[in-house]
Amino acid sequence: MRLFIAAILLSATVYAAPDERTAIYREAVNLYNNGMYERAANLLDKIQGDPMSDGYALLCAIKMQSPGFEDKLADYERVWRKSSISNLIDHEYGLVLFDRGSYEQASERLGAVEKKYLDESCYPELAFKKGYADFSRGLYDDARPWFHEVEELPMSDYKAPSRYALGYMSYCEKDFEEAKKWFELSKTDPRFKELSSFYLVDCHFMQNDYDYVIDEGVALYQDEPGVRQAHLARIISESYLVKGEKKKAKEYYAATSKENMTRADYFYAGSVLYAVEDYKGAIANYTKMTERTDSLGQIANYQLANAYLHTGNNVAAMNSFKDASESGSNAVMKEDALFNYAKLAFDLNKDTSVFARYIDLYNTSRRGDEIYGYMALSSLYNRDYAAAVEAYDKIDELDSDQRNNYIKAYYLRAEQLIANGAWRDAIPCLRAAAYYLPKQDRLGQLARYWQAEANYQSENYGEAAGIYADLYNLSALDGEPEGKILSYNVAYSHLCDKDYASAARWFDIYLSEGDRTYRKDAVVRRGDCDFLARNYPGAIAAYRNAIKEIDVKEDLYPYCQLALSYGLSGDKNARADVLAYVLHADPDTPMYADGLYELGRANMDISDYRKALEAFTILRDTAPDRETRAKALIGMGMVNRNTSDYDQALACYKDVVRLMPGSQYAEDALAAIESIYQTRQQPEKYLEYIESNNLAAGKSDSDREELYFNTAEQIYLAGNYVQAASSLQKYLDNYPSGNHTTNAVFYLAESYSALGNKEKACDYYARVIDAPDAGSFSEVSNLHLAELSYSLEHYNQAYDAYKRLRETARMDANRTEGLYGMMRSAYRAKSYENAADAAGLVDALPEAPEAVKREALYVRAKSFMAMSRRDDALALFRTLSAQPATSEGAEARYIVIQDAYDRADYAAVQNGVFDFSDKSGGQNYWLARAFLTLADTFIKLGKTEQAKATLVSIRDGYEPERPDDDIQDLVQSRLYKLN
Repeated sequence: MRLFIAAILLSATVYAAPDERTAIYREAVNLYNNGMYERAANLLDKIQGDPMSDGYALLCAIKMQSPGFEDKLADYERVWRKSSISNLIDHEYGLVLFDRGSYEQASERLGAVEKKYLDESCYPELAFKKGYADFSRGLYDDARPWFHEVEELPMSDYKAPSRYALGYMSYCEKDFEEAKKWFELSKTDPRFKELSSFYLVDCHFMQNDYDYVIDEGVALYQDEPGVRQAHLARIISESYLVKGEKKKAKEYYAATSKENMTRADYFYAGSVLYAVEDYKGAIANYTKMTERTDSLGQIANYQLANAYLHTGNNVAAMNSFKDASESGSNAVMKEDALFNYAKLAFDLNKDTSVFARYIDLYNTSRRGDEIYGYMALSSLYNRDYAAAVEAYDKIDELDSDQRNNYIKAYYLRAEQLIANGAWRDAIPCLRAAAYYLPKQDRLGQLARYWQAEANYQSENYGEAAGIYADLYNLSALDGEPEGKILSYNVAYSHLCDKDYASAARWFDIYLSEGDRTYRKDAVVRRGDCDFLARNYPGAIAAYRNAIKEIDVKEDLYPYCQLALSYGLSGDKNARADVLAYVLHADPDTPMYADGLYELGRANMDISDYRKALEAFTILRDTAPDRETRAKALIGMGMVNRNTSDYDQALACYKDVVRLMPGSQYAEDALAAIESIYQTRQQPEKYLEYIESNNLAAGKSDSDREELYFNTAEQIYLAGNYVQAASSLQKYLDNYPSGNHTTNAVFYLAESYSALGNKEKACDYYARVIDAPDAGSFSEVSNLHLAELSYSLEHYNQAYDAYKRLRETARMDANRTEGLYGMMRSAYRAKSYENAADAAGLVDALPEAPEAVKREALYVRAKSFMAMSRRDDALALFRTLSAQPATSEGAEARYIVIQDAYDRADYAAVQNGVFDFSDKSGGQNYWLARAFLTLADTFIKLGKTEQAKATLVSIRDGYEPERPDDDIQDLVQSRLYKLN
């Protein structure tokens, strides 16, 4: 205790007495409050040692920012920790830190100040600087209450900057309505008028108030400093653009900064230039955007695509529409972009898959009919009538123009099918073409006429007769060749349909009309009607009328039928008399051989064996085939047998056995030989003959089947396909599960093929392929089915058949042919992936000829193009184009030229056409197409006279090379537009 008291006493000797300390302290505080910090500090040095004196000394150091004051602050806070003056120290030190820009520390110090210990005049500064320290560090939520506090205090110099800061924070947070409120208030202070006015314009721009931007922004524009002026130029330009004042938009755009442009800057630049139709400038800026996969990029891609269209670069437009359809959030734009991409992919690449994808995504409710109508019209223009028909079939309701083109497409498609022998496929096309046409319309009548003909050729005889009759009753096609024979066609259809009474009536009508076209046939068929109805007296009368008009050297059919009618009515002599006319005919007269045979039989029936033998002998000597010769020999054998000249009879019958072993003719001959030997009581001679010739006379059902088939086979092998088809069908009817069914079906297929009935031939080849015992027939049936299906334009069926051939054929040549056919059929079927794959395999075949390899390259290129693999396709086309004198090379050269046009590379078009002209090697069609593209190029370049001269030159110098040549049509359509 004593020590403590001593210390107190000692200290009293060092420092001033209490009364003096108080006086000094008060004076120092007064000096401090009056800003005399140095004098105050000197006084306070005399009274150190208590928190208040040391605190004010520290405050003086802070105010004067004396060297080492922050060390003193640290010492003070360590010694005195918290005192009643600490609040003032935090305030003053916080202000120093604020002035230094040490906002984080300033915020901490100023945040610790308690206002109740401060003079009220310090409140605005404290609140503003605390708020600003947070604001400057982006802590808007922390800063905002302090600025609001300033707003609630009386007017001060800190009110305007607080309002500005509140406005700026709301602006940064995109709360433009709140920002406008504060900027309107801060604008009243001259210090913040320019900045607040600038941001007010920007806020209104962000709220799409373009009138305000133009009214206020233009007034500010001239006096704004560089960066703000450039920004104002941008938003004023955009506002003018939205308001439709494109020239003003471009004027202010020109003042925007072009340095250090961002992706957004390039987007805006492209948009402005696009709006003022500076499409090249728009393209230059849009393409500089580093990424175009978001919503902004979607708009850029869409505008870029349209800009490319305006500059003629359709290829780039297609790609940009594709990009716009695959990115961004604007669903309407995405759909429209896909639609336009689909149109260009179809136009440029003939790729229909994009339209299909569009319909899958968006249904057909909005644009389905438009799509199909566009595809149909384009296909019609390109004479791809099959594709046009397919597209029109998908349109729910046709407008008048579509209806007219629909009719045209179906009719022309039917013409193609009929030309290829595809009668069945033509029927629905003709029915569709006729549907929309009035019955009095000439084209409608032609469509119905060919519909009837197609039904007739497809053995729908009743349907054919009905349509022909309807046309006749309308007096259709009056004055036309088809109109003159309508009644004849009705009659013939009824005849084939076995309605003989109707047929007879219609043949009478035709004959009464005096037309000569089919008169001779009609008078004969009139007799057939009675004959087939077993009205033999009527048939005799009709056939007698026929032979009055038909000379014996012209056709023996009516003579033979007249004779047969006499015979069936019991007048054998009249039969023989009529058949005697055959002897006045020539060997090449139709039915000459049949007539001779019947003449021989007729004379036998009246026992005039001399005349009978004469007829059979002539027939033997003039027989065109083995079957006819065999019949003649059997006839001679019968005559000799009836006259008991058995040696001659045996010789004739044995000739038949040698000529046609195993046939029905041979069987009949063997039976006659056996009978003769039995008559001569020499049965052992028959057995000797049988054994020496290894023969056996069949008597069982299987033997009879064998004979039946062998006979039909012989007829087929003789090339008599009409009779072969009849005989083979009878065999199948009698023996549907016979031992030779598959053989018979194959021969029937071959017969129908030889007769030009491709559709029936395909039916039977397919049956052979499905048969379990097809054996070697399977391979050849696959080949022929594939070939015929291809010619009928049944390309999918052809592809399947060629594929089977490729996989199952034993012959290398057929396997190779299978691959060739797969390539061609898949391409024609528009199965482009399969076509490209097969073409790749063909190209890899070492044994493939150069022409086939070139074809394979062509198919791959066209298939790639149709799949929109355009770059891959063009690489192959450029390879092909090195041989412009070939058909594939010429088309490839044209495609390369057209690609240059589609990319708006007009110099390349001109160079390419002139080079092609020197090397075309007679490929005139594709050269003409290239010159048409050159004319189009001149039109694009504004060289109208050169375009006209080019078109006139093509018109006057080009000779069509094929029936469907479209060059002159293309020339005339362009000249029409130019005139």
